[in-house]
Amino acid sequence: MTSAPGSRTASAPAATIRTTKFWAPLALIGLVLSGCSEPPPPAEEPTGVDLERAWRIAVGEDPLDQTLAQIYAMALNSRESPTVVVQHEGPAEELAAALAAEPLTAPGADEDEAGSDGAGSEEDQRYEIVLARTMPLAESLDPEGYAELTAPDENQSIGPAAAPDDLTELIREELESEEYTGAELFEPTSAVLSQALIITTSSAAEAEISDEAEPGIQELGEFCEELRIGVREDLPNPVPLLEEMYECAPAELTYGSEDDLLQQLITAELDGVVVTSSHPWVGDHALVVLSDEGRAFPQDQYAPLVSARIAEDVPEVAQEISQRLTDEALLSLRRLIEGEQGLSPEEAAEYWLVEEQLIAEPEDWG
Repeated sequence: MTSAPGSRTASAPAATIRTTKFWAPLALIGLVLSGCSEPPPPAEEPTGVDLERAWRIAVGEDPLDQTLAQIYAMALNSRESPTVVVQHEGPAEELAAALAAEPLTAPGADEDEAGSDGAGSEEDQRYEIVLARTMPLAESLDPEGYAELTAPDENQSIGPAAAPDDLTELIREELESEEYTGAELFEPTSAVLSQALIITTSSAAEAEISDEAEPGIQELGEFCEELRIGVREDLPNPVPLLEEMYECAPAELTYGSEDDLLQQLITAELDGVVVTSSHPWVGDHALVVLSDEGRAFPQDQYAPLVSARIAEDVPEVAQEISQRLTDEALLSLRRLIEGEQGLSPEEAAEYWLVEEQLIAEPEDWG
């Protein structure tokens, strides 16, 4: 089994230790499936001439987003495709929309007008790949289509959140239009970033809810009226949606960050919280996940948007990574980077790639 990158720190972080047992079976499966072929060795980050010609992956400030971007970049570097990660302060979907709208350069075009590498403006030459989330990207590319897609369906009792597959289809359709010819959407991650109502086991017992059959919010029934619920601060007011979709009208409502809300749930200051279902603390504290089957809350995926200039040259490993980034993989990565003792996005990315047999173990690992 792969050893943890202990040489990089005085001792392996707790996140690494907790995850080793989880990934060991996956690493073994990957080894069996790959036969006798050895994964390529990890490559150093591009410098000098390689840096000048390197592809740039733009990504937002969220640590998990940065970790996924590092995974793609390190895998591409190991396939002799120099790539670096560029952190962007604003929403990644703005960069993605700009990349998609970049005009393609006709053969023989004046380099002074199009740029030496065929790019459009100097601004667009900062990146070739954008790691975006499908929901804000779909809304950015086609606001009207997104509005139609997220309109509640009263006939099917479905809420305003679009299904992940529908978001992907909307994006692909827009990228085939005359307005957006500058980029291609690569395979979105298998993992879906969904929201759920998380409650404690004691609350579940009071509401007579069993967690053996993957319960949904609708099982709260009238018990919901007694709950103090916290909501992730970037989500809209959930009360109308909860009432309409689940006949659930909580007694109190508060907003905050995921960690703060979950901490208040654990200490019984709150009775339930609406956060991403993949948060590491859910399993750590034996919390009960009530799924959002009525799609009241947003759900989307990560997806690399790749410049049409390089799309045909991107190694197949990029698509393979998206397939392997399952819900379980995202949960494990969140564990790796969690807390003060967590790994950096670069360390977590390298560790995951090694465990997945996508790159070889670095020689300096102890």
